[in-house]
Amino acid sequence: MLKLKRFFFTSLAALGIVGLLAACGGGGDDGPVFDPDVPPQDVEVVSGDGFNSELGNTISWEYDETATGHVVYWDTQPNVTVDSPQVVPTDTGRNYIIHADPAEVFAGETIYYLLVATAGDQVSEPSEVVSGTPQTAVTANSLNDLAWNGSPVDGSIIALVAVGDSGTILNSQNGTLDGWTEVDHGLTDESLAGVTWGNAQYLVVGAGNTVLTSPDGSAWAWIDLNEQNIPNSDLEDVAWTGAGYIVVGKNGAVLTGNADGAVWTEQSTGIDTAITLEGVAEGNGTLVAVGTKATIITSQDAGVTWTLIDLSAQSISNTNDLNDVTWDGTSFGVVGSNSTLLSSTDGLDWIENNPSISDYSLEGAVQWDPLLPANLPVDPLLAMVGSAGTFFVSDDPDSGYSVPTGTNEQLEAIIWVDIEDDGIEPYFIMVGHDGTLLTNQQ
Repeated sequence: MLKLKRFFFTSLAALGIVGLLAACGGGGDDGPVFDPDVPPQDVEVVSGDGFNSELGNTISWEYDETATGHVVYWDTQPNVTVDSPQVVPTDTGRNYIIHADPAEVFAGETIYYLLVATAGDQVSEPSEVVSGTPQTAVTANSLNDLAWNGSPVDGSIIALVAVGDSGTILNSQNGTLDGWTEVDHGLTDESLAGVTWGNAQYLVVGAGNTVLTSPDGSAWAWIDLNEQNIPNSDLEDVAWTGAGYIVVGKNGAVLTGNADGAVWTEQSTGIDTAITLEGVAEGNGTLVAVGTKATIITSQDAGVTWTLIDLSAQSISNTNDLNDVTWDGTSFGVVGSNSTLLSSTDGLDWIENNPSISDYSLEGAVQWDPLLPANLPVDPLLAMVGSAGTFFVSDDPDSGYSVPTGTNEQLEAIIWVDIEDDGIEPYFIMVGHDGTLLTNQQ
């Protein structure tokens, strides 16, 4: 599997104190000894805020039991050194500090960081330089999904759309240097649950049979499903199949749409109408939809006919709700309540995986391949977000690690942005309750 750095994300939390982080150890006869020649490992930055939290950057690193502290230095230029100012954090944790001084941290301004570890009077070699570019949250409404249109994120056009409760639509050129703008579309105040990009347009779905389309993320049009005799349902997710759209929702609803999203057809799946289908994805000609009560259905004819997967026949006793599904070019990944993680290469035969977290509801997932789009298939990184600020990262379905976020807000969705050879490092964007918008630049 792809060997990963342990990068730690956190959003912006409450006030704290000093730039040194106490830790146990420093070495001993029965344990590891501090090595000043080894710099802090896996240093990362997460940037952003929720509507009621502070704008800032969170700098994190791999926990080192031999260190008794860490000092973080910052500058607005990439040539930050140990002679630069030290971060006076507004919050600290075992392996992170938050830089949220309003006199030093501003929306859209990149700040560069490096850090050293300490143990007594010993000081380690400096880490690699990392950076973060925070942006201010612009709504108090919960954000439920987001999409990237695959265009350059150089600020020249709108490339990102996020959707949420009360008809909320946000757009941004990149979500880092350029901030988010709330769109005054005036079309609906229904909760918007899913958004995708396909056939040169964004398509959004939501409660009350809501379907909206936009070529640019700014001007939106309403598609009236009632005129097409589509039974009313709360729609939860949408995917582009390469030839049309597939939408799923409450009451087991499955709709197929034509290439421009204007003409829709209700499809029969045969599943219990008490089931809510929460997520849908397409991969290698196969559609997979997932939902409550461990429901998985698949289609290999563009969503016209569906097969209900009997997980118990595959020795999977899982009855948890399934909330999202993603495809990486080689396999599907499904996440759900009680830290459920399932995987399949074909959508038919499934494996129950055992990530090392428990009792969290995983709400959204994405699989990121640092070599895309040039070198499929390779092994990707599976990133998951969920309840109580849960963020979990895995490069192997049976391993991985939970990363601290510093928030109890539920995170609903995550995407990655990565254009090959554009000179911009890839980054993740996460959205959640209370208008939470977070980025992590890789």
